[in-house]
Amino acid sequence: MATIRSFVCIDVPPEVKAAIERLQTKLRHLPVEVSWTRPANVHLTLKFLGDVEEARLGRVGEALDEIAQAHAPFELATDRGGVFPNADRPRVLWIGVRDERGLLRALVAQVEDALAQHGFAREARPFTAHLTIGRVRSERSARELARRFLAEEFPSYRFLVTHLILMRSDLRPDGALYTPLHRAPLRDRS
Repeated sequence: MATIRSFVCIDVPPEVKAAIERLQTKLRHLPVEVSWTRPANVHLTLKFLGDVEEARLGRVGEALDEIAQAHAPFELATDRGGVFPNADRPRVLWIGVRDERGLLRALVAQVEDALAQHGFAREARPFTAHLTIGRVRSERSARELARRFLAEEFPSYRFLVTHLILMRSDLRPDGALYTPLHRAPLRDRS
């Protein structure tokens, strides 16, 4: 049976993607092997599903519709940069996302609960709202990259969450290609 690599996410506005591209450009000259996320691909992952049988994706979309209808659009904001697992051994560079009212955390918990009922394993690690901007491929000069990256001031952009997106991910030699499979609009209060 055919499977589709997929995840649930929230898109971010063009001004956030443009700011990330400017930051990446500042860091690209450092002698570190980094796989930079294409700015067009930057998103806020809520749940990685992995390889899913195509027939199950319809039920995932229905679950997202139900969750989205229980939430009005809400605001998030970009925050400072961070690294996983730590600055001494950076593997992932990311921009944080502030969830000042706790609405994102509640949404993620509902996504976890709903998809667990459809047989998807719960995430073991606590949720950290972030936008991945690069993956470090070599330890050479990685600490210097982390130091420089963490010293950068990233602007705080406020943006409105209006949809949950079920995204397809096709891995290609030139980077991942993301295709929305389903968009679940959050309930409009008007």
